Amino acid sequence: MSSEMLPENDVAGDHPSVSTRTGPSAGSSPRSLAQAAPPRLDAPEEDYAALRTLLATHRFDEPTICARTESPSLYDFHSQNHKRGTATPEHGLDALIWLFLDCHAMPAGEADALLGSGSAALLGRLGLVEAVGDTIVGTVLLYPTSGLYLISDRPTFGEKGVRPEDGATDLVYPAITNSVRVFVSTLPPSRGKRYLELCSGTGIAALDAAHRGAEHAWAIDITARSTHFAAFNARMNALPNVTALQGDLYAPVEGQQFDVISAHPPYVPATSTALIYRDGGEDGEQISRAIMARLPDFLAPEGIFHCTCLFSSRKNKPIARRLRDILGAQADEFDLVVLSNGFSDFMQHYGKELAAATDEAIPGVVTQMRRLRDLEVEQLQFCTIVMRRHGKPRVGGTVAVERDGGTRWAEVLWLLRMQDFLGEGERALAAMLEARPRLAATARLSLTYTATPGAEEAWTPAEGAISVTHPFPDRISANAADAAFYASCTGGRTFAEIFHQLQAEGALPPDLPPLQFMHTMVSLVAKGVLETDLLPFPNRTMAS
Repeated sequence: MSSEMLPENDVAGDHPSVSTRTGPSAGSSPRSLAQAAPPRLDAPEEDYAALRTLLATHRFDEPTICARTESPSLYDFHSQNHKRGTATPEHGLDALIWLFLDCHAMPAGEADALLGSGSAALLGRLGLVEAVGDTIVGTVLLYPTSGLYLISDRPTFGEKGVRPEDGATDLVYPAITNSVRVFVSTLPPSRGKRYLELCSGTGIAALDAAHRGAEHAWAIDITARSTHFAAFNARMNALPNVTALQGDLYAPVEGQQFDVISAHPPYVPATSTALIYRDGGEDGEQISRAIMARLPDFLAPEGIFHCTCLFSSRKNKPIARRLRDILGAQADEFDLVVLSNGFSDFMQHYGKELAAATDEAIPGVVTQMRRLRDLEVEQLQFCTIVMRRHGKPRVGGTVAVERDGGTRWAEVLWLLRMQDFLGEGERALAAMLEARPRLAATARLSLTYTATPGAEEAWTPAEGAISVTHPFPDRISANAADAAFYASCTGGRTFAEIFHQLQAEGALPPDLPPLQFMHTMVSLVAKGVLETDLLPFPNRTMAS
């Protein structure tokens, strides 16, 4: 299991190192501001407009920040681990990075000199900085992502990741961590839709939906602090079609239905709640299950549910079966896609945790291991779960795939279209007979040969496989004859023509029904080995 699967490691290891230490041009901050007073929601609109102008004027956008700091992306940003080193900020962009990403203090006069007269006062009126002597220090992380500006809390770190500050459990989780990158990368389109984000934190998904044309978006979180931050983010981005509500999951919108429901819930197995954004009950699934159990009530016909979380397979209960059990009697109304982002045997994972634990932490790790063992957990899988309420008179389809870094909604939509197609049964097979297959452009063949000394052929093919990387990574067994057949699929012949030729050559039984042949061919299409114009692959460049 990679470190990005668990949020406390994700923030501490993959997020900016957001300490409150000061740089060479500033004095020391007397205390951590992880739980500083929240920014002001009652500031006049002209202050929010002035803030947007300030950020745009100094090109506080992801490409420019990454170029300045030599970071591949903001998800890979590390405080002061870039070409500026510990040098004094040189211009306005540096000053903003210094205050809100490096999290250093800065003399108020220097801030005004770099950002423009009155800038320190503006940031102060909005509650984004706090005066510490003659310096100012940011009270939040502030960063651009997904075409938005967002704020979140500045976590304080201990040896084992995020440390609650003075007993606070309600830190607002940053939206530029690797787990959030996974979450937002496959968010469904929202134009014209009613959009609901649960466990919203900063409100990243709801704000993105509103930014991309949702009719209205709701961001719901159980903590007042996250609700406040999401409301501030909506005002900062001039998005009046976002409503931030505090409440327990669906409670604030009881009786309504939504076209899209998204969630990035707390999912770390925990015996108690030290951090609300992180801890998801004894198996990490408590909140995820509660969200999915109510989908039949809140997801509109043809609606999409999208959730990134940790979920487990258990003895005789694979993940897909467990998810359908959660949906209950209405499970067949939903198509299900499980995108795997990585998995681990839980004993191996907690074995590593145990080896690294302090003497004080060992009993807690052992207790967690025993609890998961008693629940018959076999594997923990960091995954994105997509469900669609298909609205058709058929059973729900299920598919589980491995995703890669380039996976976007276009690939997920291709899977959903495949499920629609397969749901047509024999009509789909008959339609596919007239399609013209071609070998996938990403297909790669590997063969293992066995030495046969003294034989006419010194090497005999023993086993092989064809692998593809798009639309999803996959691999099928294939021998040399299989490989030759796939290579002959160039888009010039229909499946029906191929079928009749193979029968004429004696490669297929003369009494084999064509639709039986098509069962095998459709499975190759579904795995991405063969492509057809009937179900063309999404363009990876466009999808990204």
